[in-house]
Amino acid sequence: MHTNLRHAVASALAAALLSTSAGALAEPPSGARDRLVAQAHAAVDEGRLADARELWMAVWKLERSEVAACTIGALSFRIGDMPAAVRWLSLCKEIMRAPRTPDERALHESRLVDLARARQLAGELRVVAPAGATVTIDGAPAEIEGDRPIPVEPGRRVVRAALDDRTATADVDVPRGETREVRLTFPPPPGPQRPEPEPEAPRAAPAGPAAPPPARQGPSTALVVGGVGLSATFAALGGVMLVGAEKREEAILASARAAGPNGCFRLTGPLCQHAASARDDMRTFRAIGVAGLITGGAVLAATLGYTFYPRGQTEVSVSSEGFAISGVF
Repeated sequence: MHTNLRHAVASALAAALLSTSAGALAEPPSGARDRLVAQAHAAVDEGRLADARELWMAVWKLERSEVAACTIGALSFRIGDMPAAVRWLSLCKEIMRAPRTPDERALHESRLVDLARARQLAGELRVVAPAGATVTIDGAPAEIEGDRPIPVEPGRRVVRAALDDRTATADVDVPRGETREVRLTFPPPPGPQRPEPEPEAPRAAPAGPAAPPPARQGPSTALVVGGVGLSATFAALGGVMLVGAEKREEAILASARAAGPNGCFRLTGPLCQHAASARDDMRTFRAIGVAGLITGGAVLAATLGYTFYPRGQTEVSVSSEGFAISGVF
């Protein structure tokens, strides 16, 4: 895996050097950059991927190149830092030039696959805060770039905005592979309190018995039976789709293990192509399954509400033996 990663880094570096303007000679890189790249390659060969990522980040500070951004994203994915992988691979996708050779095309597809898998394993927050406010997520500073979501670890996150002496905080649960929006607003400043007006004296109601409301008809048996049946159908469909999604996920893992130690780092082998197709089927089945369960639950809730909603005047009587409720349901 380390040899393939180094080969991918070398290919990306060669592609970046070839992107210079036609007829112009590329200037030799600085000695500091060369030393950092050599140290990063050595760290990859020794299995020290976290150290290699730190070295490539130092290269990025010296030269904000496509090679550095893509390699940092790939290394972040390999060490399990999915929010960083999403952030750097998204930047890699923006600045990566169109592939011109088969090697560049394979590298381009490999980065897009890593980005898609990282987004499935991470969560994203779209934060809307007052202008000029400082935003933090779990105490760490967060940069907001327009409406671009911020990748975070799945789970419960605490988002806070501060400006002058005003603060706004929100707790949000971010599921894996989904995006949640958080809107932070500062409370209005307290104004002068106004005296509450004195309540008016109650007015006497006109005499005379009130006519009871007309009784309503009971629930339709056909609608109740049809609603329960439709709810069960949607729930069964959702269950079948979710089971199918689990089967596709097992097929993805089996193909990745059979592909060798690279784990489908590149989509070049038949097993990896099969894994990519199975991943698309898994997403579709899972989406349909969740939608089926939600729709079944909504239909069942509507049916129960229709069945037990009061259809006539309801009376509550209290006595020494307890209380009783009478009415038409």
